[in-house]
Amino acid sequence: MIQTTNIQLSGLTCEACEKVISKRLKKIEGVQEVHVSSQSGDTSITATRPISTDEVTLALEGTHYKIINNL
Repeated sequence: MIQTTNIQLSGLTCEACEKVISKRLKKIEGVQEVHVSSQSGDTSITATRPISTDEVTLALEGTHYKIINNL
């Protein structure tokens, strides 16, 4: 079963930010697709299982990107 998790991140300013976030989130087990908008910070994660905010926080550890909202 495919599940989508929507979150909003802070700290995004450009396409390079989108690429870094996408690359890191795709390393989470079960993640199939990631869409990131540097304009709004909205991030959509499509996965084969629910993805927790703790998993996202851990994947982004060492960066300045932070979850500001679950959408």
